[in-house]
Formats: sequence, structure tokens, C-alpha cells
Amino acid sequence: MIPVIYNMPQMQPFYGAGWVFARGHFFVNVPYDLHAPMVFFGEEISMAIRAFTYGYDHYGPLRNISYHSYAKGVKNERSNVNK
Repeated sequence: MIPVIYNMPQMQPFYGAGWVFARGHFFVNVPYDLHAPMVFFGEEISMAIRAFTYGYDHYGPLRNISYHSYAKGVKNERSNVNK
């Protein structure tokens, strides 16, 4: 049986550094890794794992409301909507 959940955020294993909302104690308890300075690819995985081990859960919105394409050289069709 597949559980059906409506009208509430869904728990997920991912952490998005560009779209995170938390109380201040989150960053006090789970600071960015000082042994990996200037890391761009990988810091979100590190934060997700360390936050989970500290007892934090991650939730996502009901619908996708923002995104970021990391593909280089690929033209984003949505960027031309208002042109």
C-alpha cells in the first residue's frame, strides 16, 4: 500500500543551501564544516548528513516553487519568458 499524504510538507533526505529556513540554533548545532573551506559541490550532502545525525529533519514544499539549473551551456527556456 502506498501512503497518500495531502496538504503538508514532505520529509526528504535532501538539504538545499540556497533554500533553507531554520531557527538560529540549527547553524549553532550544525555549523558548516571548517575542514572543507570553499567547497561548493558536496557541502549540502555534508550538511544533510550531519543535521540528520543531530536530530534535524528536512522537509520540502508541496510543489516546486524554485529551481536552479547547474548545466553549463544549456539555454534555459524559462529565462526567456519575459523577453
